Amino acid sequence: MAKKKRGKQHARKQPRRTAPPATHAPKHAPSHAKPLPPSTSFWFGFEISSAKLAVARVVVFGLLALDAVLQVRHAPRYGASDFNVAQLPWLDALGPGRVAYTICQLAIAYLLVVAAFGLATRIALPIATALYAWLYFGSQLDSYQHHYLVALVLLLACFVPWQPPPEAAPATPVRSWALRLVLVQLAIVYLWAAISKLDRAWLDGRTLASQLTGTVGKLIGSTVGFKVAAISIIVVELALAATIWSKRTWRVAAPLGIALHLGIIATGLEIGLFAYLMLGLYVLVIPDRIWLWIADRMPSPRAWLDRTSWRLVGACLVVSIVVAWLVRLPFALPVALVALVVPLELANRARRRRSAPRAAIGIAHLAAILLWLVVDRTTSVAADYYKYWGGSQRRLAAGNPARKLAHEDEAERAYRRWVAIAPGDAAAHFQLGRLLIQRGRGDDGIGELHQAQSLDPHGARAFAEEARALAAQGRMPEAVAKAKDAVFAEPSNQDARALLDQLSKSQVPASPAPDDPD
Repeated sequence: MAKKKRGKQHARKQPRRTAPPATHAPKHAPSHAKPLPPSTSFWFGFEISSAKLAVARVVVFGLLALDAVLQVRHAPRYGASDFNVAQLPWLDALGPGRVAYTICQLAIAYLLVVAAFGLATRIALPIATALYAWLYFGSQLDSYQHHYLVALVLLLACFVPWQPPPEAAPATPVRSWALRLVLVQLAIVYLWAAISKLDRAWLDGRTLASQLTGTVGKLIGSTVGFKVAAISIIVVELALAATIWSKRTWRVAAPLGIALHLGIIATGLEIGLFAYLMLGLYVLVIPDRIWLWIADRMPSPRAWLDRTSWRLVGACLVVSIVVAWLVRLPFALPVALVALVVPLELANRARRRRSAPRAAIGIAHLAAILLWLVVDRTTSVAADYYKYWGGSQRRLAAGNPARKLAHEDEAERAYRRWVAIAPGDAAAHFQLGRLLIQRGRGDDGIGELHQAQSLDPHGARAFAEEARALAAQGRMPEAVAKAKDAVFAEPSNQDARALLDQLSKSQVPASPAPDDPD
Protein backbone atom coordinates (compact mmCIF):
# COMPACT_ATOMS: atom_id res chain seq x y z
CA MET A 1 0.00 0.00 0.00
CA ALA A 2 2.83 2.41 0.85
CA LYS A 3 4.45 1.72 -2.47
CA LYS A 4 1.24 2.43 -4.28
CA LYS A 5 0.80 5.77 -2.47
CA ARG A 6 4.34 6.79 -3.26
CA GLY A 7 3.78 5.97 -6.89
CA LYS A 8 0.64 8.08 -6.99
CA GLN A 9 2.39 11.04 -5.33
CA HIS A 10 5.30 10.74 -7.74
CA ALA A 11 2.90 10.76 -10.64
CA ARG A 12 1.20 13.90 -9.36
CA LYS A 13 4.51 15.79 -8.98
CA GLN A 14 5.69 15.25 -12.56
CA PRO A 15 5.26 18.42 -14.62
CA ARG A 16 3.25 18.51 -17.80
CA ARG A 17 5.13 18.13 -21.00
CA THR A 18 4.98 21.25 -23.15
CA ALA A 19 6.25 21.96 -26.64
CA PRO A 20 9.70 23.58 -26.78
CA PRO A 21 9.64 27.32 -27.39
CA ALA A 22 10.05 28.41 -30.99
CA THR A 23 13.48 29.78 -31.73
CA HIS A 24 12.59 31.43 -35.03
CA ALA A 25 9.66 33.58 -36.03
CA PRO A 26 7.50 32.11 -38.80
CA LYS A 27 8.71 33.07 -42.22
CA HIS A 28 5.25 34.01 -43.39
CA ALA A 29 3.39 35.58 -40.50
CA PRO A 30 -0.33 34.73 -40.51
CA SER A 31 -2.97 37.41 -40.43
CA HIS A 32 -4.61 37.83 -37.02
CA ALA A 33 -7.26 40.21 -38.28
CA LYS A 34 -10.86 39.10 -37.99
CA PRO A 35 -12.40 37.76 -41.19
CA LEU A 36 -14.71 40.21 -42.90
CA PRO A 37 -18.05 39.51 -44.54
CA PRO A 38 -17.91 39.11 -48.35
CA SER A 39 -19.74 42.40 -48.83
CA THR A 40 -16.84 44.40 -47.37
CA SER A 41 -13.84 42.09 -47.80
CA PHE A 42 -13.05 43.42 -51.29
CA TRP A 43 -12.21 46.85 -49.90
CA PHE A 44 -11.42 46.39 -46.23
CA GLY A 45 -9.85 42.93 -46.48
CA PHE A 46 -7.18 43.85 -49.02
CA GLU A 47 -3.77 42.88 -47.63
CA ILE A 48 -0.15 43.18 -48.73
CA SER A 49 3.03 42.25 -46.92
CA SER A 50 4.89 44.74 -44.77
CA ALA A 51 7.94 44.31 -47.03
CA LYS A 52 6.00 45.30 -50.14
CA LEU A 53 4.49 48.29 -48.34
CA ALA A 54 7.96 49.51 -47.33
CA VAL A 55 9.31 49.19 -50.89
CA ALA A 56 6.27 51.00 -52.32
CA ARG A 57 6.71 53.79 -49.78
CA VAL A 58 10.35 54.38 -50.71
CA VAL A 59 9.91 54.08 -54.49
CA VAL A 60 6.69 56.07 -54.96
CA PHE A 61 7.48 58.91 -52.56
CA GLY A 62 11.07 59.04 -53.77
CA LEU A 63 9.96 59.48 -57.38
CA LEU A 64 7.41 62.13 -56.45
CA ALA A 65 10.05 64.00 -54.44
CA LEU A 66 12.43 63.96 -57.40
CA ASP A 67 9.68 65.17 -59.72
CA ALA A 68 8.87 68.06 -57.36
CA VAL A 69 12.46 69.35 -57.46
CA LEU A 70 12.56 69.04 -61.25
CA GLN A 71 9.41 71.18 -61.49
CA VAL A 72 11.17 74.16 -59.88
CA ARG A 73 12.38 75.20 -63.35
CA HIS A 74 8.79 76.16 -64.26
CA ALA A 75 8.30 78.51 -61.31
CA PRO A 76 8.99 81.79 -63.24
CA ARG A 77 5.94 81.15 -65.41
CA TYR A 78 3.60 81.34 -62.41
CA GLY A 79 2.10 84.69 -61.52
CA ALA A 80 3.77 86.48 -64.44
CA SER A 81 1.96 89.75 -65.20
CA ASP A 82 -0.43 88.96 -62.32
CA PHE A 83 -2.40 86.66 -64.62
CA ASN A 84 -3.72 83.24 -63.66
CA VAL A 85 -6.40 80.81 -64.86
CA ALA A 86 -7.14 78.16 -62.25
CA GLN A 87 -8.88 74.80 -62.66
CA LEU A 88 -11.73 76.17 -60.56
CA PRO A 89 -12.92 79.78 -61.06
CA TRP A 90 -12.81 80.67 -57.38
CA LEU A 91 -9.09 79.75 -57.29
CA ASP A 92 -8.02 82.34 -59.90
CA ALA A 93 -6.99 84.88 -57.26
CA LEU A 94 -5.33 82.20 -55.11
CA GLY A 95 -2.97 80.86 -57.75
CA PRO A 96 0.71 80.46 -56.83
CA GLY A 97 3.33 82.95 -57.92
CA ARG A 98 6.98 82.36 -58.72
CA VAL A 99 8.19 82.52 -55.12
CA ALA A 100 5.32 80.47 -53.67
CA TYR A 101 5.64 77.83 -56.38
CA THR A 102 9.39 77.44 -55.78
CA ILE A 103 9.09 77.19 -52.00
CA CYS A 104 6.16 74.76 -52.19
CA GLN A 105 7.93 72.40 -54.60
CA LEU A 106 11.01 72.30 -52.36
CA ALA A 107 8.77 71.70 -49.35
CA ILE A 108 6.86 68.92 -51.14
CA ALA A 109 10.13 67.21 -52.05
CA TYR A 110 11.35 67.49 -48.46
CA LEU A 111 8.14 66.13 -46.92
CA LEU A 112 7.97 63.21 -49.34
CA VAL A 113 11.56 62.18 -48.59
CA VAL A 114 10.71 62.23 -44.87
CA ALA A 115 7.66 60.09 -45.62
CA ALA A 116 9.78 57.72 -47.72
CA PHE A 117 11.84 57.05 -44.58
CA GLY A 118 8.62 56.16 -42.76
CA LEU A 119 8.75 59.19 -40.45
CA ALA A 120 5.77 61.41 -39.54
CA THR A 121 3.70 60.06 -42.44
CA ARG A 122 0.45 61.15 -40.80
CA ILE A 123 1.66 64.76 -40.82
CA ALA A 124 4.02 64.97 -43.79
CA LEU A 125 1.70 63.36 -46.35
CA PRO A 126 -1.39 65.55 -45.72
CA ILE A 127 0.72 68.72 -45.91
CA ALA A 128 2.44 67.56 -49.11
CA THR A 129 -0.92 66.57 -50.60
CA ALA A 130 -2.47 69.97 -49.82
CA LEU A 131 0.48 71.84 -51.35
CA TYR A 132 0.48 69.63 -54.44
CA ALA A 133 -3.26 70.10 -54.97
CA TRP A 134 -2.96 73.86 -54.56
CA LEU A 135 -0.17 74.15 -57.13
CA TYR A 136 -1.90 72.11 -59.80
CA PHE A 137 -5.53 72.95 -59.22
CA GLY A 138 -4.68 76.62 -58.63
CA SER A 139 -3.24 77.14 -62.12
CA GLN A 140 -3.55 75.52 -65.54
CA LEU A 141 0.04 76.24 -66.60
CA ASP A 142 1.35 72.70 -66.01
CA SER A 143 -1.88 70.78 -65.43
CA TYR A 144 -1.67 67.59 -67.44
CA GLN A 145 -4.02 64.68 -66.85
CA HIS A 146 -1.48 62.74 -64.81
CA HIS A 147 -1.40 65.54 -62.23
CA TYR A 148 -4.95 64.67 -61.28
CA LEU A 149 -3.92 61.04 -60.86
CA VAL A 150 -0.96 61.99 -58.66
CA ALA A 151 -3.15 64.27 -56.56
CA LEU A 152 -5.62 61.42 -55.98
CA VAL A 153 -2.82 58.95 -55.20
CA LEU A 154 -1.37 61.34 -52.63
CA LEU A 155 -4.82 61.84 -51.11
CA LEU A 156 -5.34 58.09 -50.76
CA ALA A 157 -1.80 57.71 -49.42
CA CYS A 158 -2.83 59.79 -46.41
CA PHE A 159 -5.06 56.86 -45.33
CA VAL A 160 -2.49 54.07 -45.76
CA PRO A 161 -0.81 52.70 -42.58
CA TRP A 162 2.73 53.28 -43.82
CA GLN A 163 4.30 52.79 -40.40
CA PRO A 164 3.90 49.16 -39.27
CA PRO A 165 4.45 48.28 -35.60
CA PRO A 166 8.09 47.78 -34.55
CA GLU A 167 7.59 44.03 -34.05
CA ALA A 168 6.23 43.54 -37.58
CA ALA A 169 8.07 41.00 -39.74
CA PRO A 170 8.55 41.43 -43.51
CA ALA A 171 5.71 38.95 -44.10
CA THR A 172 3.31 40.59 -41.66
CA PRO A 173 0.16 41.43 -43.64
CA VAL A 174 -1.09 44.99 -43.67
CA ARG A 175 -4.69 45.79 -44.51
CA SER A 176 -5.54 48.96 -46.43
CA TRP A 177 -8.66 49.87 -48.35
CA ALA A 178 -6.83 52.92 -49.72
CA LEU A 179 -4.29 50.76 -51.57
CA ARG A 180 -7.12 48.75 -53.13
CA LEU A 181 -8.67 52.01 -54.27
CA VAL A 182 -5.34 53.10 -55.79
CA LEU A 183 -5.33 49.95 -57.92
CA VAL A 184 -8.95 50.44 -58.92
CA GLN A 185 -8.07 54.01 -59.86
CA LEU A 186 -5.26 52.74 -62.09
CA ALA A 187 -7.73 50.36 -63.75
CA ILE A 188 -10.02 53.31 -64.51
CA VAL A 189 -7.08 55.24 -65.99
CA TYR A 190 -6.22 52.34 -68.32
CA LEU A 191 -9.87 51.89 -69.29
CA TRP A 192 -10.28 55.55 -70.17
CA ALA A 193 -6.96 55.60 -72.04
CA ALA A 194 -8.21 52.72 -74.20
CA ILE A 195 -11.60 54.35 -74.80
CA SER A 196 -9.98 57.66 -75.80
CA LYS A 197 -8.02 55.86 -78.53
CA LEU A 198 -11.11 54.44 -80.23
CA ASP A 199 -11.04 56.78 -83.22
CA ARG A 200 -9.98 56.32 -86.83
CA ALA A 201 -6.81 58.41 -86.54
CA TRP A 202 -5.45 56.11 -83.83
CA LEU A 203 -6.81 52.80 -85.10
CA ASP A 204 -5.21 53.15 -88.53
CA GLY A 205 -1.83 53.98 -86.95
CA ARG A 206 -1.52 57.58 -88.20
CA THR A 207 -1.36 59.14 -84.73
CA LEU A 208 1.22 56.67 -83.48
CA ALA A 209 3.33 57.07 -86.62
CA SER A 210 3.39 60.85 -86.21
CA GLN A 211 4.50 60.55 -82.58
CA LEU A 212 7.17 57.87 -82.99
CA THR A 213 9.87 59.29 -85.25
CA GLY A 214 12.98 57.84 -83.59
CA THR A 215 14.56 54.40 -83.40
CA VAL A 216 11.48 52.79 -81.85
CA GLY A 217 9.30 54.20 -84.64
CA LYS A 218 11.61 52.82 -87.33
CA LEU A 219 11.61 49.43 -85.60
CA ILE A 220 7.80 49.31 -85.45
CA GLY A 221 7.44 50.51 -89.02
CA SER A 222 9.79 47.84 -90.34
CA THR A 223 8.23 44.97 -88.35
CA VAL A 224 4.59 44.81 -87.20
CA GLY A 225 3.53 48.19 -88.57
CA PHE A 226 1.91 51.14 -86.80
CA LYS A 227 -1.66 49.89 -87.24
CA VAL A 228 -0.96 46.61 -85.44
CA ALA A 229 1.01 48.45 -82.76
CA ALA A 230 -1.80 50.96 -82.19
CA ILE A 231 -4.42 48.24 -81.80
CA SER A 232 -2.09 46.23 -79.55
CA ILE A 233 -1.74 49.18 -77.17
CA ILE A 234 -5.52 49.38 -76.80
CA VAL A 235 -5.70 45.63 -76.13
CA VAL A 236 -2.97 45.89 -73.47
CA GLU A 237 -4.68 48.82 -71.76
CA LEU A 238 -8.00 46.96 -71.68
CA ALA A 239 -6.25 43.90 -70.26
CA LEU A 240 -4.63 46.01 -67.55
CA ALA A 241 -7.97 47.60 -66.70
CA ALA A 242 -9.37 44.10 -66.13
CA THR A 243 -6.43 42.65 -64.19
CA ILE A 244 -4.50 45.26 -62.20
CA TRP A 245 -6.97 45.50 -59.31
CA SER A 246 -7.15 41.75 -58.50
CA LYS A 247 -4.45 39.68 -56.80
CA ARG A 248 -5.44 36.62 -58.82
CA THR A 249 -4.51 38.32 -62.08
CA TRP A 250 -1.33 40.11 -60.98
CA ARG A 251 0.72 37.51 -62.85
CA VAL A 252 -0.80 38.89 -66.05
CA ALA A 253 -0.90 42.58 -65.09
CA ALA A 254 2.68 42.92 -63.84
CA PRO A 255 4.57 41.90 -67.03
CA LEU A 256 2.08 43.64 -69.33
CA GLY A 257 2.11 46.94 -67.42
CA ILE A 258 5.86 47.03 -66.86
CA ALA A 259 6.51 46.31 -70.56
CA LEU A 260 4.02 49.02 -71.60
CA HIS A 261 5.60 51.76 -69.51
CA LEU A 262 9.14 50.73 -70.36
CA GLY A 263 8.10 51.07 -74.00
CA ILE A 264 6.75 54.57 -73.33
CA ILE A 265 10.06 55.53 -71.74
CA ALA A 266 11.96 54.12 -74.72
CA THR A 267 9.92 56.23 -77.15
CA GLY A 268 10.59 59.45 -75.22
CA LEU A 269 6.88 60.33 -75.13
CA GLU A 270 6.63 60.46 -71.35
CA ILE A 271 5.66 63.71 -69.61
CA GLY A 272 8.05 64.40 -66.76
CA LEU A 273 8.47 61.31 -64.59
CA PHE A 274 4.94 59.99 -65.09
CA ALA A 275 6.01 56.76 -66.82
CA TYR A 276 8.53 56.13 -64.04
CA LEU A 277 5.86 56.82 -61.42
CA MET A 278 3.57 54.27 -63.05
CA LEU A 279 6.41 51.75 -62.91
CA GLY A 280 6.85 52.63 -59.25
CA LEU A 281 3.18 51.90 -58.56
CA TYR A 282 3.72 48.43 -60.02
CA VAL A 283 5.55 47.60 -56.81
CA LEU A 284 2.02 47.00 -55.48
CA VAL A 285 1.24 44.61 -58.36
CA ILE A 286 4.38 42.45 -58.27
CA PRO A 287 3.51 39.38 -56.11
CA ASP A 288 4.43 39.57 -52.43
CA ARG A 289 6.66 36.50 -52.49
CA ILE A 290 9.22 38.32 -54.64
CA TRP A 291 9.60 41.11 -52.07
CA LEU A 292 9.71 38.55 -49.25
CA TRP A 293 12.46 36.66 -51.05
CA ILE A 294 14.46 39.89 -51.34
CA ALA A 295 13.75 40.84 -47.70
CA ASP A 296 15.04 37.45 -46.48
CA ARG A 297 18.37 38.12 -48.16
CA MET A 298 18.87 41.73 -47.13
CA PRO A 299 20.07 42.87 -43.70
CA SER A 300 17.59 44.97 -41.78
CA PRO A 301 18.87 48.49 -41.03
CA ARG A 302 16.61 48.80 -37.97
CA ALA A 303 19.14 47.39 -35.49
CA TRP A 304 21.88 49.76 -36.65
CA LEU A 305 19.52 52.75 -36.61
CA ASP A 306 18.49 51.98 -33.04
CA ARG A 307 22.08 51.64 -31.83
CA THR A 308 23.26 54.99 -33.11
CA SER A 309 23.55 57.97 -30.79
CA TRP A 310 21.95 61.37 -30.90
CA ARG A 311 25.33 62.77 -31.93
CA LEU A 312 24.83 61.33 -35.40
CA VAL A 313 21.43 63.01 -35.63
CA GLY A 314 22.98 66.36 -34.68
CA ALA A 315 25.83 65.89 -37.16
CA CYS A 316 23.33 65.25 -39.96
CA LEU A 317 21.49 68.46 -39.14
CA VAL A 318 24.69 70.51 -39.20
CA VAL A 319 25.85 68.98 -42.47
CA SER A 320 22.44 69.63 -44.01
CA ILE A 321 22.88 73.38 -43.51
CA VAL A 322 26.19 73.28 -45.39
CA VAL A 323 24.59 71.23 -48.17
CA ALA A 324 21.67 73.67 -48.44
CA TRP A 325 24.15 76.56 -48.74
CA LEU A 326 25.68 74.80 -51.77
CA VAL A 327 22.31 74.40 -53.51
CA ARG A 328 21.86 76.98 -56.28
CA LEU A 329 18.08 76.64 -56.44
CA PRO A 330 16.37 79.81 -55.17
CA PHE A 331 15.17 79.87 -51.54
CA ALA A 332 16.83 76.50 -50.81
CA LEU A 333 18.71 77.69 -47.71
CA PRO A 334 15.72 79.45 -46.04
CA VAL A 335 13.48 76.43 -46.68
CA ALA A 336 16.14 74.10 -45.27
CA LEU A 337 16.49 76.22 -42.13
CA VAL A 338 12.72 76.22 -41.57
CA ALA A 339 12.62 72.48 -42.23
CA LEU A 340 14.93 71.91 -39.24
CA VAL A 341 11.74 72.07 -37.17
CA VAL A 342 10.79 68.60 -38.44
CA PRO A 343 13.80 66.57 -37.20
CA LEU A 344 14.04 68.60 -34.01
CA GLU A 345 10.39 67.89 -33.19
CA LEU A 346 10.76 64.20 -34.05
CA ALA A 347 13.85 63.96 -31.86
CA ASN A 348 12.04 65.74 -29.04
CA ARG A 349 9.17 63.24 -29.23
CA ALA A 350 11.56 60.31 -29.22
CA ARG A 351 13.35 61.75 -26.18
CA ARG A 352 10.07 62.27 -24.28
CA ARG A 353 9.03 58.71 -24.98
CA ARG A 354 12.50 57.50 -23.92
CA SER A 355 12.83 55.50 -27.10
CA ALA A 356 16.13 54.52 -28.62
CA PRO A 357 17.90 57.16 -30.75
CA ARG A 358 16.82 56.86 -34.37
CA ALA A 359 19.45 57.89 -36.88
CA ALA A 360 16.70 57.93 -39.50
CA ILE A 361 15.53 61.27 -38.08
CA GLY A 362 18.75 63.02 -39.06
CA ILE A 363 19.45 60.91 -42.15
CA ALA A 364 16.00 61.61 -43.63
CA HIS A 365 16.49 65.36 -43.21
CA LEU A 366 19.96 65.24 -44.75
CA ALA A 367 18.75 63.01 -47.62
CA ALA A 368 16.02 65.51 -48.52
CA ILE A 369 18.51 68.39 -48.73
CA LEU A 370 20.97 66.19 -50.63
CA LEU A 371 18.25 65.49 -53.18
CA TRP A 372 18.04 69.23 -53.90
CA LEU A 373 21.82 69.41 -54.34
CA VAL A 374 22.06 66.34 -56.57
CA VAL A 375 19.27 67.56 -58.86
CA ASP A 376 20.84 71.03 -58.96
CA ARG A 377 24.31 69.78 -59.89
CA THR A 378 23.30 67.02 -62.32
CA THR A 379 20.49 68.75 -64.27
CA SER A 380 19.77 72.15 -65.78
CA VAL A 381 16.95 72.97 -63.32
CA ALA A 382 18.69 75.96 -61.72
CA ALA A 383 19.88 77.38 -65.05
CA ASP A 384 16.43 76.87 -66.59
CA TYR A 385 14.81 78.66 -63.66
CA TYR A 386 16.81 81.85 -64.27
CA LYS A 387 16.56 81.51 -68.06
CA TYR A 388 12.77 81.37 -67.92
CA TRP A 389 12.63 84.12 -65.31
CA GLY A 390 14.76 86.45 -67.41
CA GLY A 391 12.82 85.65 -70.56
CA SER A 392 9.43 86.31 -68.98
CA GLN A 393 10.60 89.62 -67.50
CA ARG A 394 12.11 90.70 -70.82
CA ARG A 395 8.83 90.03 -72.63
CA LEU A 396 6.85 91.80 -69.92
CA ALA A 397 9.15 94.83 -70.29
CA ALA A 398 8.39 94.97 -74.01
CA GLY A 399 4.65 94.86 -73.43
CA ASN A 400 4.38 97.15 -70.41
CA PRO A 401 6.10 100.54 -70.90
CA ALA A 402 4.97 101.78 -67.47
CA ARG A 403 7.02 99.10 -65.71
CA LYS A 404 9.67 98.61 -68.34
CA LEU A 405 12.63 99.57 -66.14
CA ALA A 406 11.50 97.34 -63.27
CA HIS A 407 11.06 94.34 -65.56
CA GLU A 408 14.39 94.96 -67.24
CA ASP A 409 16.11 95.11 -63.84
CA GLU A 410 14.57 91.76 -62.93
CA ALA A 411 15.59 90.31 -66.29
CA GLU A 412 19.18 91.48 -65.86
CA ARG A 413 19.41 89.99 -62.38
CA ALA A 414 18.05 86.69 -63.67
CA TYR A 415 20.40 86.57 -66.66
CA ARG A 416 23.43 87.44 -64.55
CA ARG A 417 22.53 84.62 -62.18
CA TRP A 418 22.14 82.32 -65.19
CA VAL A 419 25.63 83.27 -66.39
CA ALA A 420 27.04 82.66 -62.90
CA ILE A 421 25.46 79.19 -62.75
CA ALA A 422 26.32 78.19 -66.34
CA PRO A 423 29.35 80.25 -67.47
CA GLY A 424 29.92 77.84 -70.35
CA ASP A 425 26.44 78.30 -71.79
CA ALA A 426 26.56 80.50 -74.90
CA ALA A 427 22.81 81.21 -74.65
CA ALA A 428 23.25 82.79 -71.21
CA HIS A 429 25.91 85.24 -72.45
CA PHE A 430 23.88 85.97 -75.59
CA GLN A 431 20.69 86.87 -73.71
CA LEU A 432 22.55 89.01 -71.17
CA GLY A 433 24.48 90.77 -73.95
CA ARG A 434 21.35 91.50 -75.96
CA LEU A 435 19.58 92.89 -72.90
CA LEU A 436 22.52 95.12 -71.98
CA ILE A 437 22.61 96.52 -75.53
CA GLN A 438 18.89 97.24 -75.39
CA ARG A 439 19.44 99.08 -72.11
CA GLY A 440 22.06 101.37 -73.68
CA ARG A 441 25.16 99.61 -72.32
CA GLY A 442 26.56 98.59 -75.66
CA ASP A 443 30.17 97.95 -74.65
CA ASP A 444 29.20 95.60 -71.83
CA GLY A 445 26.68 93.89 -74.10
CA ILE A 446 29.17 93.38 -76.91
CA GLY A 447 31.59 91.86 -74.40
CA GLU A 448 28.97 89.27 -73.46
CA LEU A 449 28.31 88.59 -77.15
CA HIS A 450 32.01 87.92 -77.66
CA GLN A 451 31.80 85.31 -74.89
CA ALA A 452 28.83 83.71 -76.65
CA GLN A 453 30.72 83.69 -79.97
CA SER A 454 33.72 81.95 -78.46
CA LEU A 455 31.49 79.36 -76.78
CA ASP A 456 29.36 78.74 -79.89
CA PRO A 457 31.49 79.56 -82.96
CA HIS A 458 29.08 77.72 -85.27
CA GLY A 459 26.02 79.72 -84.22
CA ALA A 460 25.02 82.86 -86.13
CA ARG A 461 22.89 84.77 -83.66
CA ALA A 462 25.65 86.21 -81.44
CA PHE A 463 27.53 87.51 -84.51
CA ALA A 464 24.30 88.88 -86.01
CA GLU A 465 23.34 90.64 -82.78
CA GLU A 466 26.74 92.33 -82.61
CA ALA A 467 26.33 93.40 -86.24
CA ARG A 468 23.01 95.06 -85.38
CA ALA A 469 24.58 96.82 -82.39
CA LEU A 470 27.48 98.12 -84.49
CA ALA A 471 25.08 99.32 -87.20
CA ALA A 472 23.04 101.19 -84.61
CA GLN A 473 26.26 102.98 -83.58
CA GLY A 474 26.95 103.95 -87.21
CA ARG A 475 29.92 101.60 -87.56
CA MET A 476 28.75 100.12 -90.86
CA PRO A 477 32.02 98.52 -92.12
CA GLU A 478 32.42 96.65 -88.83
CA ALA A 479 28.74 95.70 -88.88
CA VAL A 480 29.05 94.23 -92.38
CA ALA A 481 32.13 92.26 -91.29
CA LYS A 482 30.26 90.79 -88.34
CA ALA A 483 27.27 89.94 -90.54
CA LYS A 484 29.65 88.04 -92.82
CA ASP A 485 31.00 86.21 -89.77
CA ALA A 486 27.42 85.24 -88.90
CA VAL A 487 26.81 83.77 -92.36
CA PHE A 488 30.18 82.00 -92.31
CA ALA A 489 29.45 80.50 -88.89
CA GLU A 490 26.01 79.21 -89.91
CA PRO A 491 25.46 79.31 -93.67
CA SER A 492 21.91 77.92 -93.43
CA ASN A 493 20.70 80.75 -91.17
CA GLN A 494 18.27 82.80 -93.26
CA ASP A 495 18.10 85.67 -90.73
CA ALA A 496 21.86 86.13 -90.93
CA ARG A 497 21.77 86.20 -94.74
CA ALA A 498 18.93 88.75 -94.75
CA LEU A 499 20.83 90.92 -92.29
CA LEU A 500 23.96 90.82 -94.45
CA ASP A 501 21.95 91.86 -97.51
CA GLN A 502 20.44 94.83 -95.61
CA LEU A 503 23.75 96.02 -94.25
CA SER A 504 25.55 95.57 -97.56
CA LYS A 505 23.03 97.82 -99.34
CA SER A 506 23.09 100.38 -96.51
CA GLN A 507 19.59 101.38 -97.53
CA VAL A 508 17.39 99.77 -94.87
CA PRO A 509 18.25 99.79 -91.18
CA ALA A 510 18.94 96.43 -89.60
CA SER A 511 15.75 94.67 -88.54
CA PRO A 512 15.35 93.83 -84.83
CA ALA A 513 16.62 90.47 -83.68
CA PRO A 514 13.95 87.75 -83.79
CA ASP A 515 12.72 86.64 -80.39
CA ASP A 516 13.50 83.13 -79.21
CA PRO A 517 12.52 80.85 -76.30
CA ASP A 518 15.80 81.44 -74.45
